[in-house]
Amino acid sequence: MKNLPVAMTMPALLPNLSKMLAVLALLLLAGCAPKVAEKRQRYFWPPPPAEPRIDYFMVEQDLDKNQQSSLVDAFLGSNQPEPLFTSPTDVASDGRRIMVSDPGRHQVLVLDRVDKKLRFLKSATGEVFQFSAPYGVTVDRQGIAYVTDTVSAKVFVFSPAETLVKVIGDEQLSRPTGVAVDSARGRLYVTDTAEHHVAVFDLEGKLLSVWGERGPGQGNFNFPTDVDLDADGNLYVLDALNAKVQVLDPSGVFLREFGERGTASGSFQVPKGIAISPTGLVVVTDTMAKRFVIFDTKGEYLLSIGGRQRFTDGTVSPGGFYMPTGVDIDSESSIWIVDLLNRIVHQYQYLTADYLARKPIEPKDAYVPAVQGQ
Repeated sequence: MKNLPVAMTMPALLPNLSKMLAVLALLLLAGCAPKVAEKRQRYFWPPPPAEPRIDYFMVEQDLDKNQQSSLVDAFLGSNQPEPLFTSPTDVASDGRRIMVSDPGRHQVLVLDRVDKKLRFLKSATGEVFQFSAPYGVTVDRQGIAYVTDTVSAKVFVFSPAETLVKVIGDEQLSRPTGVAVDSARGRLYVTDTAEHHVAVFDLEGKLLSVWGERGPGQGNFNFPTDVDLDADGNLYVLDALNAKVQVLDPSGVFLREFGERGTASGSFQVPKGIAISPTGLVVVTDTMAKRFVIFDTKGEYLLSIGGRQRFTDGTVSPGGFYMPTGVDIDSESSIWIVDLLNRIVHQYQYLTADYLARKPIEPKDAYVPAVQGQ
């Protein structure tokens, strides 16, 4: 779910401009167009004539530099005022809200797709909570958010109302990064990258055990960076410098592994984030390869999407990344990916039967992606 950028100050925006920028950012992140732009372009992977599995759609106005407003430019990071994000690192979505950790701003931004509002996670007294370096973020089924902080070496817990209620891991973690919650079993899993293990807590914050130590073998890790759970409660640990995914059962017993270092399909260069979908997809971001890779839960390779693309002119190329880091998949099988150096969040959609029933693919919809992946 990540590199630690230097701290930067928040952009100083006029109140009205801030509100407009927040609304526009939400529209772009949610895949919704401003009222003035009705025509959409949809991009599919694999590209035609193969049967599509992934949909990425963009407002046509967003792709045309000549039609972009200064606010669109600002969101995409091409002109002043400064973009919404400074150094976005991880993302979590519960369907309604998109939470993005930003170490450069020392904050977690909350983008409400229904109310079209921008908020921030807050302290117990209601002020915007200032982290040292927020990194991994996840949201459980009750709407409780968990955020790791790599500098303070803690996990901060926020209520569904987005206020701080608990701190976990004080003096028990060294460099926490990824975080996952198993509400059914009452477990919180945290990848401690510096210690090369997974720390297991109960939901009250008691440390129950640590799984793994540094090494290349089964059940050991080399700088693990992220973690997620499948529907059965099995743990998928992204073992970054061993360039693989290791799967453990709920008691920590090794089950299987997949992935390897390389440039071939299904391999990794420097993997960073992992997410498991309700339909059994495993999505891994690869920062060095500028792509994300999709497997099933057995580790069978399905598809890669990506390629190097720096959005220096404010134009987004579908499928292009500069440094993909955090990833999350919500209950609707939307895939949210943070592009750290481009300072934006991408939305892809896995084509489920329900989704296609709502948004069937018409012949005129099939645009060939600008960046087709491998």
